[in-house]
Amino acid sequence: MSKNKGTLTVVVNGTPTEVEANENAPLQTIISKALHASGNAGQPPENWELRDANGNELDLTKKIEDYAFPATVILFLNPKAGIGG
Repeated sequence: MSKNKGTLTVVVNGTPTEVEANENAPLQTIISKALHASGNAGQPPENWELRDANGNELDLTKKIEDYAFPATVILFLNPKAGIGG
């Protein structure tokens, strides 16, 4: 990502979505953007979890820059276990 702003690819329920992100913002800020862009408005952002390609759940309170994501990163946003849509 470029200085302070960039684009992340977030797969929401199997659908890739491009999300603009501010590197200084907490990671949780991209959840509502990804949900809006993908048309998933049935569940609030707190009912979703964000994982990396290895399936590791990411700490949403950390700044995006703390993860030092490569430009080609793909993140996965799915409903938390036990949450129905």
